[in-house]
Amino acid sequence: MKKLIFICGANGVGKSTVSKALNNRLANSVYIDSEYCCSMNPFEFNNQTIRLIKQNLSALMINSFQCDFIETVIFPYGFHGPRKQIFDDVIQELRLNGICYEFHPIILECDVNENISRMRNDNRDEIRIERALKNTRHIYEDYDYPRINTTNLTVSETMDEILKLNTRTLGVII
Repeated sequence: MKKLIFICGANGVGKSTVSKALNNRLANSVYIDSEYCCSMNPFEFNNQTIRLIKQNLSALMINSFQCDFIETVIFPYGFHGPRKQIFDDVIQELRLNGICYEFHPIILECDVNENISRMRNDNRDEIRIERALKNTRHIYEDYDYPRINTTNLTVSETMDEILKLNTRTLGVII
């Protein structure tokens, strides 16, 4: 059965970096970057752009799962702002289209100082960093998804931990 490796966590924790590297390591995989689905200038969440983002993400997910070549979809995403509802709507769209898959959620986390350092290395300005720390780190406290603390891990070590989790658990079939 096909897999959806869903990597979530606070802004700047390394979701995209790890996901890209994981895609390079896994055969027959695809990496879906939500940033491509909402790269607009200026960026704004409103009814029209939210609908556009949902449609773009849904199309990429559905097309990826319907491709016989693809075995694993890797999707990094954060739940801040309206993003959780967007995610829920995309998952619902998969169901409505009869897409079945194993759901493998993982939360990446790191300590605050490491998080700040990573965001600075990503050239994020101090206002954006402060907003991310305030608005995104606490969101994942109530989720019971498996967690990987990446504070002292390399990207390769983080990928190894993700792959260990995915071989120990079957995931939830959706």
